[in-house]
Amino acid sequence: MRTRTKLLTFLAGMGIFISYAFYKPVPDGFAEPWQYRTSATISQAIQGLNYVRMCVRDRRCPNIFEELVEAFSIFGTFVGDPPEEVPGSNIRSRVTSFDGIRVRVYEPNKKDGEGDLPAFLYFHGGGLAVGNIAFYDPAVRMISERVHAVGIAVTYRLAPKHVFPAAFDDAFAATKWFLSHADEFGVDPTRVALIGDSAGGLLAALVSGAISDEPSLPDIKLHVLIYPWLQSFDHNTPSMQKGRCQHGGFGQTVDMIGIMPYFVTAYTFGSVDEHLGQQIYANNHTSAAFKQSEFYQKHLSHDLIPADMKPDCYVPPTSDFGDDELWENMKDALTSTKYSPLYREDFSKLPRAFVATFGYDCLRDDGIFYAKRLENAGVPVKWVNYEDGFHGITWFGDNSYEIGRQMAEDFIEYTKEHL
Repeated sequence: MRTRTKLLTFLAGMGIFISYAFYKPVPDGFAEPWQYRTSATISQAIQGLNYVRMCVRDRRCPNIFEELVEAFSIFGTFVGDPPEEVPGSNIRSRVTSFDGIRVRVYEPNKKDGEGDLPAFLYFHGGGLAVGNIAFYDPAVRMISERVHAVGIAVTYRLAPKHVFPAAFDDAFAATKWFLSHADEFGVDPTRVALIGDSAGGLLAALVSGAISDEPSLPDIKLHVLIYPWLQSFDHNTPSMQKGRCQHGGFGQTVDMIGIMPYFVTAYTFGSVDEHLGQQIYANNHTSAAFKQSEFYQKHLSHDLIPADMKPDCYVPPTSDFGDDELWENMKDALTSTKYSPLYREDFSKLPRAFVATFGYDCLRDDGIFYAKRLENAGVPVKWVNYEDGFHGITWFGDNSYEIGRQMAEDFIEYTKEHL
């Protein structure tokens, strides 16, 4: 009898959870809402079970960052290393290292008499704290095949174990090494692109800028940023406000708004401090003086965001608050051009760009700020906002969403045309 009662209780609980997950509201216009509910429900169920397991095991419950890191670690054990060849694909892949940085190289079969190929380096997303190149094997392989280019998936050290500027240093070192040894891969070093999603978009932007400052190296030909994270100064942009007032953080697998402060603290300080995360969430981590600075008022102005992209709940920012002591501890990192591509003074030497933003992404406005800076500097840029999409819609090469497939088609065609 007790067993039956426990079973019925468990089934009832699961029924309540599934009903809530499947029928929870999503914003009007959200891309393929039932498909989103299905994938989000599965993800949240797995995360929920992992959360309970960690609570029991550690005798304390984890915060959102700790649970996410462990969930990705578990997921990684199931992914394993991708095969060198995949049936039906003309791409061969192999693992090697560039200046000590582990990478996976994807090489198309060359046609008879074909000369040097173009190439791209791909930096994976994950808040500089989770993810690896194995997750992105389908995506990088697909880009390599479609563009007919050598692809390089770059590993970099992750926070909180490795703090700023570790991720940048690895991405920059791998790129420099490849540009200097491109001939060994049958690649034209003047036809190299950098591509990244989310935090990988941050690295693609940072490395593009750093390479432009190296006169001894060939220029990067173009960079592609997919729902990029590009600044940690303003956590109250219109897209952040939209995320807060319209059904959560818009992440397929995680609450992006809730976890972003922890990504910042993990990479900046190597810790996941609850109080510090709350200060960043409240936009209290930058001083009033910095909020009133020319840079902040000009390049992070909410006036740069089109009026029709601001939510009904939008509240204009104020600049009369901030924790001066906290800002003193963070400003050297946040204002470094190894951390914040938007803080770069000169954008005129940057390569042309394709910037993809999504309407239901709390990081949407980062991409808009960046595209505006490029445009004002006279750099060719194609900015496309996929209004019905959300952050993470194309993670790990998952193109099950029509809007994700459209975005991939758009940036691949742009890359083929300009690379």
